[in-house]
Amino acid sequence: MSLYKIKYTLLILMILPMISACSFNPMFGENSNSKYVMDNIYIDEPSDRDHQIVRNELMKYFGNVENKNNPLQLIFETSINKKSLLLDSSGEAKRMQIEFKVNYSIFKVQEYKELVYSNTVNVFNTYTLSSSEYNNSRAEIKTYDLIAKEIGSIIANQISINYLQLMD
Repeated sequence: MSLYKIKYTLLILMILPMISACSFNPMFGENSNSKYVMDNIYIDEPSDRDHQIVRNELMKYFGNVENKNNPLQLIFETSINKKSLLLDSSGEAKRMQIEFKVNYSIFKVQEYKELVYSNTVNVFNTYTLSSSEYNNSRAEIKTYDLIAKEIGSIIANQISINYLQLMD
């Protein structure tokens, strides 16, 4: 193969991806259609602390969640279950497991509310117990924060994947 053919082939291989990427429409991120959907979702007001920490994380992914006139509304319920793990010979727990479950639904708000999407997110996390109550309470708060971040990310990804259902 001559040097000219190799250069010509490399040039074509470099230009071809640029041409094909001109009509590329990403599924996730700032330039996707799912971002348009997320900018038009109102998230219901918090009812308790658990609801508030999940809502705060969702606000990082969604647009103007405070606008009650948005065409879509996200409503969710939280439930928490704590379990003791790794019991020692005296019956004392060495670790705690927190299960955080969020059932959420997205409604199209017109004259009536129409359910357009519904799903559930389950997240588990654990933390180590110590002899200090202060350290235990700080560990529990940090674990709640980690769980809320994961829940926010999962819900945003699920909505991004299923945004076509919400665009009608």
